[in-house]
Amino acid sequence: MPKRLRWYLEREPRDILLRVIEAHLRRGAGAGSQARFGAVSFIHRFGASLNRHVHYHCCVIDGVFEPVEEADDVPQSVRFRPAAELTPEALAAIAEQVRVRVLRRFARSGLIEPEDVREMLAWENSGFSLDAAVCVGGHDRAGLERLLRYCARLLHGRSMGRCCR
Repeated sequence: MPKRLRWYLEREPRDILLRVIEAHLRRGAGAGSQARFGAVSFIHRFGASLNRHVHYHCCVIDGVFEPVEEADDVPQSVRFRPAAELTPEALAAIAEQVRVRVLRRFARSGLIEPEDVREMLAWENSGFSLDAAVCVGGHDRAGLERLLRYCARLLHGRSMGRCCR
């Protein structure tokens, strides 16, 4: 997030990022609107040098769970549908969609002026970034545990080293 907006995230964390990711995964898996994804999200409030730096770490499953065989409007089971590979272009599209939605939400909430939103949308370097470099294999339970422990440890301030992504 751009530094200009981080103050608002201190008070009002948003779930826009996760909703955009879920919609992308649904499309990439060819799943319907009932499909849901799985994610664990951590809100971090400081950077490695203890500077104020509100940002999110999210561990996201690379697909969606879709209900099958409904009886009396209750799903009897679910099926996992893997999403298409996350390309650099897809990552850029997700970041851009998050940028537009966050700026519009902040304008509607009166946190920033509509003129400022138009100006920020015109910036070449938007200040929004998304990194999906870390991938843990589906059967690598130890790797997943290490990643989640590391993110959770950072959350509680016991380690201020390099952040997991």
